[in-house]
Amino acid sequence: MKDVDEQVAHLAAVDPANLPDGELAMLVTDMRRLVDATDACWIRLLAEFDRRGLWRRDGTRSAAAWLRRECRLVHPSTTAALLVASVLRVLPVTAEAFRVGSISFEHVRAIAPAAEGGRVDLVRNADPIFARAALWMNPRQMGNVVRTWIRLTETEHPEPAASAENSASAERLEPPEGAPRGP
Repeated sequence: MKDVDEQVAHLAAVDPANLPDGELAMLVTDMRRLVDATDACWIRLLAEFDRRGLWRRDGTRSAAAWLRRECRLVHPSTTAALLVASVLRVLPVTAEAFRVGSISFEHVRAIAPAAEGGRVDLVRNADPIFARAALWMNPRQMGNVVRTWIRLTETEHPEPAASAENSASAERLEPPEGAPRGP
């Protein structure tokens, strides 16, 4: 990677007041896409950091606690980031749209609940639909779609009772370390 500080300094030097209207309008959308792609890169790094358990190295009790201390984030932000990082592994089409900056962190956050509750196989099939819909919906609309999809899947595919023979827990996504568990 190029020197991040140099890139940040270059971006900070842009004076919007001196830009022509067309260039300013284009930069507003281009920079938003860059922000989204940068968020996606950070989330991918976070997913691997959490997978390796690197937050344990200094005795921190959870990835969320490490993020609060080292990145100066508040608890809801750390929980959301860890949730998004954990679900992207089962949402490859959504992950790719996020990676290139076509959809935002908030879009992925709205899609994430679909991958919880033992619906991993179902959400893999819905992933391309969610990713495409997120291209033209705002995150709030996407959240409404996902909540409706969850209600439909719960009525059509009720979760089987847990048993020794039927352990779906290996296929379920567990909340990230330090994240609150269920309602």
